[in-house]
Amino acid sequence: MPIISIQNISSDIILGIWKITETKADFINMLGNHLIDPSKPTNPAENVGLHWYASRVLLQNLFDAHKIEIHKNEANKPTLFINDEKYFISISHSYEYVGIMFSRTHEIGLDIEKIDERINRVSRKFLNENEQLFADSKLSKTLIWSAKESVYKWYGKKELDFKEHMQANPFIAEEKGIFNFKLSKNEFEKEIDIHYYLIDNYVITYCF
Repeated sequence: MPIISIQNISSDIILGIWKITETKADFINMLGNHLIDPSKPTNPAENVGLHWYASRVLLQNLFDAHKIEIHKNEANKPTLFINDEKYFISISHSYEYVGIMFSRTHEIGLDIEKIDERINRVSRKFLNENEQLFADSKLSKTLIWSAKESVYKWYGKKELDFKEHMQANPFIAEEKGIFNFKLSKNEFEKEIDIHYYLIDNYVITYCF
């Protein structure tokens, strides 16, 4: 299945979503030779997952460019270059979905998560005491987990404790919305709006 959604989040932020129905071999055949990525396998037989290929084909489809480069820093945060022009980028995947968000001017964070019963078993590992008071459903817990993943990618410096450094303010989980979030570590504090929506049985969250 091709791209199912391309959204102009703002004049400078684009979000693309792909639902995977293809095989790894399909994606290998779709992938062009103009992608420069140190993680790109030199041999198709290498053990590189379906999501890697799907995300790169999605990126290729979002840009009609002669030269696409992805490089990661020491914290594993990616940076995108299109015809040598720098972009911020965030990539996420979960089961049958992959997503890419990019911007020329904004640091961004994107996450996709499947809504699953397992979230109830692990929620105390990432929900702090205040969040446990209002996060009482699979959806709200998944949204908070996904939001923390998005903020982690936006922050891009690792070493964030999901319970100690991140706090979601109370909200009512719906099919689409925005809730407020606070990141606080040492002297760094930032209020962040988490945007989200549902697709099938998945949540998509992003921040910028």
